Amino acid sequence: MRRAVAHVVAAALALFGLAACTGANGAGGATEDGKPLSSVRADAFETIWSQSVRGEPSTPTVTETVTDDVVLIPHGHLIDVLDGRTGKSRSTVRADPADQIVSAYLTGDVIVTVTRQDSLTILQGFDFRTGRLLWPEPYGRNEIFWLSGIPELAVTRRGIAVTYDGHIFGLNPRTGKPTWRTRTECDSTLHEAAVTARYLIMLCERGSENVLRALDPGNGDRVWQAEVKSLGGRTTLSTAKDVIGVQSQDVGILKASFTLFDESGDHLADGTVKDPVGESRTVGRVGDTVYFHDGRQLHALRADGSPLWRQDAPPDLVVSAQAVISDGETPARQSVQRTGVSVIIDLSGKKRAVLPWPLRGKLIGMSGELLIIRGDEEDGARYTALRLARRDLAVPALGGVSPSDWPDACSLLSDERLNRLGKNYLRLPVDESRTVFGVRLPHEIQCRFATESGSDKDIFQITVQWVAADSDTARKISASDLPWDTGVKRLNRSVHLISDPSGNDQLLGESAVVASGRYVIGISSPKNANLVRTIALLLSD
Repeated sequence: MRRAVAHVVAAALALFGLAACTGANGAGGATEDGKPLSSVRADAFETIWSQSVRGEPSTPTVTETVTDDVVLIPHGHLIDVLDGRTGKSRSTVRADPADQIVSAYLTGDVIVTVTRQDSLTILQGFDFRTGRLLWPEPYGRNEIFWLSGIPELAVTRRGIAVTYDGHIFGLNPRTGKPTWRTRTECDSTLHEAAVTARYLIMLCERGSENVLRALDPGNGDRVWQAEVKSLGGRTTLSTAKDVIGVQSQDVGILKASFTLFDESGDHLADGTVKDPVGESRTVGRVGDTVYFHDGRQLHALRADGSPLWRQDAPPDLVVSAQAVISDGETPARQSVQRTGVSVIIDLSGKKRAVLPWPLRGKLIGMSGELLIIRGDEEDGARYTALRLARRDLAVPALGGVSPSDWPDACSLLSDERLNRLGKNYLRLPVDESRTVFGVRLPHEIQCRFATESGSDKDIFQITVQWVAADSDTARKISASDLPWDTGVKRLNRSVHLISDPSGNDQLLGESAVVASGRYVIGISSPKNANLVRTIALLLSD
């Protein structure tokens, strides 16, 4: 999965608001007066392990690899190898200090890296157990190691293949030396390429048809080939470990068709899509059921091709033995996500819930049944493994916290503290700010403060972003996955200021995230950075 990481510093008072999340959350909820309901047995995320990796915060150009056994984390010239089940360090791979490792992959007992050396990009191999550099040694003896850009690299259990300039090279994992070479065999340039657990999958254009080919990186043999119907418009390829999906749109983007294959080339299913939008994605397979997202809806189909169900779902999904799980819901425009959250759809498609994470971050993959989450920190990144578990919770969508525990945002600043500002402030509750992840709360959790004079410079807003189980969790959430590389300043362990990355605070203002007891609070002002700092310190622990 390719993912872009983006942090948005939003304008004006909406910066830390989050739109109400609609949809059922299964069992749990609250009465109209906000009193907690009795506990129910429900799914929830529990933390299995959490590990900090020191270094610069991760950038969009660096790619981690998550397998069933390990998590490979490149940063600078190092790769930390963590055990996927426990989070403990297995080893640290060290390249030349001048190198920048962009991505790391595992084939057998070899870690393969794409590494930048000044303006060049090279491939390197390291022994998984010892961290010893295996190749290239010395650099540059073969043309494929000296490339002006990043090569199309395919690493599977079977070996390594590099696609470059219409050719495919196979490399010996232990020596890095070419073992075979072939052409891509496309009438035009290679359309798309992806990998399954074992094979390199290529999608080529051939006249009015699309041709799907599976190639074994271990020996260069073509394993299978299949023709896929083209509707004349854009065609996309996506893969999971053992499923391949191709979706083709018509020229007018009024309809699309998709075809699914298993890794061995057997045809699994076909489907049609009306008014296609977004990127299609092959989610995966559990038993005899395959899951495919057409850009708007998630399809569940039997391996014999018969459809089971489909429903609207976020596009970035993984599938476990229990459920289909989303990376998260997109925050409202001009807002920052309050905490990590996943849409959970059980494999039957009959139950659906929105469940929070105990942190903010990005889902980077699954190690076995564990979700691996990355959240940027001030001095690196934190990697956390979460697992779906059955727990007794009052309200699953709020992480077990009762709705009555959520405070009235307008009451967070007492009259005494508000009077210290000396401006005769008025409290203005924000309408329709009493719903979080589909749960009705007893109070508004957004409050605007304005003076009777009406000066724009004196306006600020307080938003209750989250109520955690304890103060330690609240501090962790408040500091996790902030845009450290674009403008974050830590005032103390409970207060972080976020500035416009352009440096033009007069245009977008400044905002803050504050941990106050169990509360995670957002503060923003469109035109008064000093006021934001003052309010943040008043509210902090």
